[in-house]
Amino acid sequence: MPYTFILMSALVLYTIVYFVPKRLSYSEMYTTSIFAILFNTLVDVYLDLRLDLYGYFKKGPDYETLLVLVGIFPPFNIIYLNRFPYGEKLVIKIRYILIWAMIAVFYEYLAFKSGLLYYRKWSLLYSAMCYPFSLTITVLNYMLIKRLSK
Repeated sequence: MPYTFILMSALVLYTIVYFVPKRLSYSEMYTTSIFAILFNTLVDVYLDLRLDLYGYFKKGPDYETLLVLVGIFPPFNIIYLNRFPYGEKLVIKIRYILIWAMIAVFYEYLAFKSGLLYYRKWSLLYSAMCYPFSLTITVLNYMLIKRLSK
């Protein structure tokens, strides 16, 4: 079941990326996707492999995790950044981040139920507290990329 879930998720997310009008350039999509993969890998090295708080598929490093890194994080990242309200008031930006944090928590819940993700000393509540920060870091990284490309 976890393989079906990850493959269906990737198919849906990449289809959305393909069909939705894009505000991001191809280089911005590429660099922010690489950042998303790297950022998640760094977090997982410590929280999953080092501290054994959670993991994907089975305990320890595995090749299947590449499906998550390449299949989920880049399109999620592109969809999130593509519609971010950059020129809006702070309240609107915070609301957008919180909505996406709820989307991420819901997706994580589905991933847990499908067997893609397992918890040891972690919970969905911890993720709910972490997502707003990681989504903010993602936006800050995008703003840095925009600035460096000028």
